[in-house]
Amino acid sequence: MQVKDVEKKVDIVMIENKRLADRQKILEMRVKKVESDNKSLLKKIEADQTEI
Repeated sequence: MQVKDVEKKVDIVMIENKRLADRQKILEMRVKKVESDNKSLLKKIEADQTEI
């Protein structure tokens, strides 16, 4: 009986771990996009300032 409980808990932990890994990948992609947008905006600001 105890082995079954442990196996069930391991399965739950592994599912949660995969879910968190997937979430981490999504967040990493979002961070890269925001950093890229930020670089673009900084370049635009520099270009606008040279015009002024």
